[in-house]
Amino acid sequence: MTILLCLLLPCTATGNEVLPEPLTLAAALATAQNPAHYELVEIEQRLQALRAELGIEKGNYGFSLDLRGQLSEVGPSDFAPDTESNDSAASLVLSKPLYDFGLRNAREKVLALQLESLEYQRQLLIEQRRLSILQMYFAVLNADNNFISENEALAIDFNRWDRAVERQELGQVAEIEVLRLQSIFEMTRQKRQLAQQQQRLTRARLAEAMGYPQQLPSDLEIPQIDTERALPSESRPIVDRALSHSLEAQLTAAKIMATQAAISIADANDNPSLDFEVEVSSYARDSRLRDDWRVSLLFEIPLISGSAAPRVELATALHGQALANQQQMHSQLRLEVLQLWEEIQQLRLEIEGRNIERSYRESYLDRSRAEYELEFKTDLGDSMVLYSRSNAERLQAVYAYELAYQRLAALVGEDFLNQAASSQ
Repeated sequence: MTILLCLLLPCTATGNEVLPEPLTLAAALATAQNPAHYELVEIEQRLQALRAELGIEKGNYGFSLDLRGQLSEVGPSDFAPDTESNDSAASLVLSKPLYDFGLRNAREKVLALQLESLEYQRQLLIEQRRLSILQMYFAVLNADNNFISENEALAIDFNRWDRAVERQELGQVAEIEVLRLQSIFEMTRQKRQLAQQQQRLTRARLAEAMGYPQQLPSDLEIPQIDTERALPSESRPIVDRALSHSLEAQLTAAKIMATQAAISIADANDNPSLDFEVEVSSYARDSRLRDDWRVSLLFEIPLISGSAAPRVELATALHGQALANQQQMHSQLRLEVLQLWEEIQQLRLEIEGRNIERSYRESYLDRSRAEYELEFKTDLGDSMVLYSRSNAERLQAVYAYELAYQRLAALVGEDFLNQAASSQ
């Protein structure tokens, strides 16, 4: 599965390491687990806080040893056998809760389920970061391809304008034609400038997503992408798989279990409790009414609590809200899987068409180059730009296909997609 691949990627990045140059797709995706990134730092702190809360809850039911002291000065009665005025005392108390009729188990279960839910949330965050980095990596490649096309167009439009200026000086071209070519050049220069800005902006976004804002990648390796991967012919099995095995589904299921367990806490808050206590004391003033030690079983039975019913109602309402959120998530998953499944098939057709168009543009460019070498009248410059743009559009479709496929694989697992397709 995609998430398993993500979890196996190196997770030693600290944000101070140097990214490889050229940057590979594998190295970029590995930074999805960069522990120095603020998103992972924040969720890791939440995990530590919840683990500590669970430890506190368990510690509350262990043995506790307390030293209790009392410093007192009294005025004894004239008839008292002990006329000592110092009435101070010190006691050592050992205590332990014995039984609370299910409240402890309910609390620990809720915290454990919340911890499990947060672990799923962390895995989901890593997967979402991985897909975001993948998208931004492709955005950089698309920006580079677009800049190449606009740079070629700028060079060609400048040459045309420059030649027109020379011919105008010889009286061979009218001024209006020179102005027309100059306006075309200016428009192309604006497009090139915008393409260059997109190169910087997409690199900055990629660096931020990876957690290396000070290391803008200058050179990216072009990945090899298989656009012929098998895909199930029907979307229904993929939808069913996503509803049961996706991280989103597991996360909402864990939240439902936690809210269901919270109902037990609300219901058990008014349960009886039984505690064990041993007390050993020392007194500065003797008295027959005092004990040197005592062993006690303390029990408490709540009789009336006005908040008992509202607590259960609140917990029940939160559980119902979690169930409704699960239905909403299922609705979103069904539509997302269907959309990705349709998009992948549509992009396959688009890639086939783009491949044919590129072949045509390549052949046309070869003919234009041959005519140029033979000093025939040719449109070599236009052919070069059209070929460059055709190739850029083909790669853009390829990258869109890969992104859609990886998003679908993140929901159901790439192994499942391969097995479902091969079983048809």
